[in-house]
Amino acid sequence: MGEVGIFPELEYGVKSLELKGQPESGDLHIVKQISNGVLMGVIDGLGHGVEAAAAAKLAVNTIDAHSEESIINIAKACNEKLKGTRGAVMALASVNSTEETVTWLSIGNVEGLLIRVDPRASPAYENIFMRPGVVGYRFPPLFASVFSISRGDLLILTTDGINIDYSQRVASDVRYAQDVFNRLTASQIVNLSNGKPVQNHTVAAYEFAVTHNIDLSLVSNGKEGLSPQNLAEFIENNYAKGTDDALVLVAKYLGKK
Repeated sequence: MGEVGIFPELEYGVKSLELKGQPESGDLHIVKQISNGVLMGVIDGLGHGVEAAAAAKLAVNTIDAHSEESIINIAKACNEKLKGTRGAVMALASVNSTEETVTWLSIGNVEGLLIRVDPRASPAYENIFMRPGVVGYRFPPLFASVFSISRGDLLILTTDGINIDYSQRVASDVRYAQDVFNRLTASQIVNLSNGKPVQNHTVAAYEFAVTHNIDLSLVSNGKEGLSPQNLAEFIENNYAKGTDDALVLVAKYLGKK
């Protein structure tokens, strides 16, 4: 299943995969406009099936009800609500478009990745700090990180149905793909995404992509670069374990309101 959405400061895409044989997925998400930006959450109910989904749905509803609070307070509210359920692991990320920052935290094995599209940025990407624990059962002391963000930066949240070693490879793929975009006009990107390198410099860019193992499904029709939905599908297609529910949420920061 997929979902796309756009807000003034952010666009996003989601791709989820339900474990075969289960009636519903225990991996859910929420993306919501708030007063100073956008709040995102990815939740993985423990186990599989109906009970896992019930815990994840309760977490989503709680996040929605407390969305204007700090992400630490949101996580605490989820912990209270999920007591007596299977529990869940989750990551929360709040994008503040006034200050151009993202504040995020992770409880359990929900991975987060911030990829900076500026080729001069160092480090090129940041990983979320994952606190061990379970919301509703074994709640850890919380730690939230704050990073500055710039137009075009990508935020990725994934459940543990995605192999954890995806982050470094995907960060490299994105940086190389962005380099391809910077070499081309919008019409040439259309040709490249359709597999038609018809002009000499487009051929060179195509060869650059192949040489650096860039999956051309990352190329979208436009000079602005990567589509969040394309990237979410790319991650799921290449890194899903296939032995668990999986969910990928990719958001691109569009700049201040």
